[in-house]
Amino acid sequence: MKKLLSLFRKEMVRPIFYKCINKCSIVLAAVLLWDRFVNKGRLTVWDGCFIAAAILLGLAWLNYLRADGIGIPGLFRDRKNRKPRRHATSDIVDFVDEHITTFDELDEDEQLFCRLASNLISALIFLISSLIGGGL
Repeated sequence: MKKLLSLFRKEMVRPIFYKCINKCSIVLAAVLLWDRFVNKGRLTVWDGCFIAAAILLGLAWLNYLRADGIGIPGLFRDRKNRKPRRHATSDIVDFVDEHITTFDELDEDEQLFCRLASNLISALIFLISSLIGGGL
């Protein structure tokens, strides 16, 4: 297994940040919907944040195993044969000389590192919020 930190490049900050924002917003919406409609007062929102952090840490662990070469059959399917999506819009570049690296432009190992880093950062955000909100 390659050292994971050796895969990090400066251009990978943007895809990690975008994936982290996406995961945090989806998980936060799921926790708030769970608290509003499913929870009967047994647990608090902070307990839901702790459970979400545990799930995100589990996903990070699965990504780490995938980087090591171990995979669960059917969980991480190869998407090489899949046709790329065609979008009606294209990327808008604000600066002519700056090349914006998207997640799809990264190679497989770098994409795996981006997923792992975004899962860890998102889990850390929810874990810290659950510890602060729950009263440590």
